[in-house]
Amino acid sequence: MCVIIDACVCALVFSPPPHADAVPLLDWIEQKDGRVVYGGRKFCDELFQNEHARRRIRAWKQAGRAIECSASDVDAEGARVNALGVAKSNDTHVIALARVSGARTLYSSDTALHADFKNATLVDDPRGRVYQRAEHAKELLVHTPSCRMATATRR
Repeated sequence: MCVIIDACVCALVFSPPPHADAVPLLDWIEQKDGRVVYGGRKFCDELFQNEHARRRIRAWKQAGRAIECSASDVDAEGARVNALGVAKSNDTHVIALARVSGARTLYSSDTALHADFKNATLVDDPRGRVYQRAEHAKELLVHTPSCRMATATRR
């Protein structure tokens, strides 16, 4: 199973110490079978403004816990998402990453992005889900076969 970590929660996830709501997500990535997906120029530009995020994701990638999607694939899909004209948020690059990777869990505090991520026109088969609090861990941090990237790298 894969998760997308939105740039708006970077400080919660990557700053020492992490926020209590981020701890189950970090444990799932570092100690279980969770994977983080990232990719696309805009997504990486936003995410890697945080030095802690850049370092941690680099370490996760070396450990096989972070999967980088092709920037050209994510950017091209972002153009297709924009062309649909139904997104309410300005984060179509996040939707594009979900569509390219198959990741269906998002950690974000952006309510407009939440609506887009749960919109079946934008993210479907299965529909996207949003992690926001530690209480969501049991329900949302589980293996799902939709993330093509994780199953390709699983050993």
